[in-house]
Amino acid sequence: MTSSSLSLGVFHLVRIALVRLIPALAWMGLIFSLSARSTLPQTPGLTADAQAVAGHFGAYGVLAILLWWALGMADLPPGRRLALAFAGAMAYGVSDEFHQSFVPGRDASVLDLAVDAMGAAIALGVLTVGLRWLARRRGGGCG
Repeated sequence: MTSSSLSLGVFHLVRIALVRLIPALAWMGLIFSLSARSTLPQTPGLTADAQAVAGHFGAYGVLAILLWWALGMADLPPGRRLALAFAGAMAYGVSDEFHQSFVPGRDASVLDLAVDAMGAAIALGVLTVGLRWLARRRGGGCG
């Protein structure tokens, strides 16, 4: 293997890593920017508490799936990939709650972190069920 083909191979791997990581990092940036606001716009028809629960649940469900997808570049067993995606979402949730403790009008909440965990776990569970269903329809394995 020549040095130019080696550098092209490394470049290809870096490009794949970036393509897989950028959506998760962008989503984390969105969560951070929303957490930095003292107030959030109110959704008509939802109480502030219902909006907070729905926001945390959805945001961390999406984050867990994006982290799961990013981890697809690594050669991991499916269970480990799911566990790492969940752990990554929770680690970011803890850092987000810590960040909110410094924002005027916001506070850190264990309840928010619990909702984050439920959103991440349920999203990964739905993903797993969906992938298994697709695999059975196609007659193949699940990843």
